[in-house]
Amino acid sequence: MRKALEIFWKDMKTVKNSPVVLFVIAVIICIPALYAVFNIQATLDPYSRTSSIEVAVVNEDRGADFNGTHMNVGAEFVSELRKNRNFDWQFVDRSDAMDGLRKGRYYAVLIIPGNFSSDLLSIKNGTPRQASIKYMVNDKLNPVAPRITNAGADALQAKINSEVVKTIDGIVFGKISEAGELARANRDDILRTKRFINELNGNLGKIDETLSTANSDLEKGQNLWSSLKTDLPEIRDNANFVKEKYSLLESYIGKDPAKALSTVQSMESHLSEAITSMKYLRAVLASLYSATGDPKLKTAIDQIDTNVEKASSVLGILQAIESDLKTKGTTDRIVKLKASIDRMDSALNKLMDSRDEIDAAMQDASAKLGMANARWPAMRSAIQDASRKLNMISDDDLNSLVKLADIDPSAVREYFRSPVRMEKEHIYPVKNYGSALAPFYIPISLWIGGIIAVAMISMRVKYGDYSSIQVYFGRMGLFIIIAVFQALVVVAGAMFLRVQTTGSMLLLLTSIYVSICSMLIIYSLTSALGNAGKALSIIILVLQITGTGGIFPVELLPPFFQAIHPYLPLTYAVGALREVVGGVIWSIYWTNIAVLSLFPVATFIITVLVKEKMDKRAHWMESKLEESGLF
Repeated sequence: MRKALEIFWKDMKTVKNSPVVLFVIAVIICIPALYAVFNIQATLDPYSRTSSIEVAVVNEDRGADFNGTHMNVGAEFVSELRKNRNFDWQFVDRSDAMDGLRKGRYYAVLIIPGNFSSDLLSIKNGTPRQASIKYMVNDKLNPVAPRITNAGADALQAKINSEVVKTIDGIVFGKISEAGELARANRDDILRTKRFINELNGNLGKIDETLSTANSDLEKGQNLWSSLKTDLPEIRDNANFVKEKYSLLESYIGKDPAKALSTVQSMESHLSEAITSMKYLRAVLASLYSATGDPKLKTAIDQIDTNVEKASSVLGILQAIESDLKTKGTTDRIVKLKASIDRMDSALNKLMDSRDEIDAAMQDASAKLGMANARWPAMRSAIQDASRKLNMISDDDLNSLVKLADIDPSAVREYFRSPVRMEKEHIYPVKNYGSALAPFYIPISLWIGGIIAVAMISMRVKYGDYSSIQVYFGRMGLFIIIAVFQALVVVAGAMFLRVQTTGSMLLLLTSIYVSICSMLIIYSLTSALGNAGKALSIIILVLQITGTGGIFPVELLPPFFQAIHPYLPLTYAVGALREVVGGVIWSIYWTNIAVLSLFPVATFIITVLVKEKMDKRAHWMESKLEESGLF
C-alpha cells in the first residue's frame, strides 16, 4: 500500500507541476459534460418547436349544396389551419406540393379532394359516403419528423370528425326542434314536419328493443359484480401471502432446500388462485362494458390485464425457482423475484383502488338507463301522438308538436362533439423530454468519459520499480479523482439546463457514485487486459446504449437486449437516476445502487487475481501493435 500511495502522490505532483498535463486532464474531465449537455439540451423540449416544420396543404374541394346553402368544408378547414401554429402550414397547389415533398422542402402534404364537402354532406341523401383527406409524408428526410406530422394529422382528423359529428347530430336534433318552430311559425310547412315525425315513429320498435336489452344486460352485470366484489379481498390476501413468504423463501435459499421448495410451491398455489379469480372478474367486467360502454369499466379491465400479466410473471419466476431447487438445490433468481413481486403489488393496489370507480360506473349507467326508462314512455307517446295528429292535419293537433321546439340543438351539438372527457393524471410527472432522458445521458456520458481517460492516460508507471498490483492501486487514485470531477461538471451542466430533480445534492452524489463505479470497471478491465480491455469497455458501451432501456422500454427491445439488460452496469445507474429525477422510491433507489456496486467489485477482484499473469501478455500485445507502425 505504501508503494501505491507513492505512485499516487507522484501522479498528483506531475499534474500540479505540468500545465500541459493539467490542461489535458481538464479536457478529459470536460468531454463527458459536452456529450451530456448537448444531448439533453437538444432533446429538452423538441415538440414545442414543431411550428417550424413545413407541411403543405392543397385544397381542391369544390363544395356542395346543403339545404339550399352552398358549403365548402375544405375552405373552412383551411381557414382554421391558417390560425393554427402547431406546424408551418404552406397553402399551395398540388404540383408545388408534390415537387416540394419529393425535394424535401415539405415534410408532409395534406390534399383535400374535390368531393370532400359532397361526401361529408351525403348523409342528407340517405347513402352517406366517408370523406377522406390524403396525407403524404417524406420518410427519408428525418426519422422523427414523420412521426410528429403523423400525430398532427391524427389530431386534425379527430378535430374534423368531432366537427362533422357535431354538425350532423346538430342537424338531426335541430330538425326535431325545428318541427315545433315550423308548426308555431308557419302552418304551410307542416307537411315537411309530418314526413320527419313519421320516419321517427317508424323506428320506435328498434328503440324499445335497445332499451330492453340494455336493462337486461345491466341487471345481470350488477348482480354478478355484487358477488364478485367480495372476492377482491381474497385476491389481495393471496397476493399478500406471496409477498410475505418472500422473506422466508429468501432465508431458506442456500440453507434449507426442502423448506425453500415447500415455500415456493405454496406461493405458486396461492398466486394461481389469485390469477384465476382475476380472469373471472375480467370476464364479468368485459360483459358489463359491452352493455354500457362506460370508460371506467374499460380502465378497470385494463388494470386487471396488467395485474394478470404481473402475477403471471411472478408465477413464471416461482416455477423457474422451483425447477432450480429441484435440480441444483439453490437459485440465483431471488432478486428478480423480489422486483416482480413489487411490480405485482403496485399494480394490485391500483386495482383495489378502482372498486369505487366500478361502483360509480354501475350507478351512473343505472341512473342514465333509469332516466331513459322514465322519460321514454312519455316521449314515445308524444311522438306517436304527433304522428297521428299530423296525419290528420288539424289545428288542435299542432299544440303537441309545438312542444318539441323546447329541444336545444346547440346543447345537443356540443354534447355529441365530445361526449366523453378524458381526465389525465401523471404519476411522478417529469416536466420535459430532456429531463426524462437525463438519467440515460448522464451515465452514458460518464462511461464515455472513463473510456477517454484510459485511452489518454497510461496504465504503466514509467519510473521506479513497482509490481503490477502496486501500479494498479497507485494509479487508480488519479482515475477516481478524474471520475469525481467528470461527474461534477456533468451535473453542473444538467443544473444549468434546469433538468428536473428531487434534490440537487442527491443528483450530484448519485452521479459521482455512478462515475466512480464506471471508471473502476473500465480502469480495471484496461489495467488487466490492456488494449483488449479498452475494446471490451467500448463494446459494453455500445450494448448499454440500447440494452439499458434508457430510451425505449425494455419490453420493446429485441430478445437479445432483453436478455442482457439485467447484466449491464448502467441498467442500474439509469434506474437510480430515474428515481432522483422523477421522484424517489428509496427501496428501488438503494436496490439499483447495491446492484451497480457489484460490477466494480467483481472487476476489482478479477483484476487483482489475474493482473500478474495477464500483464506480460498485455505488454507483448502492446509491443506488437507498436512495432506494426499503426498504433
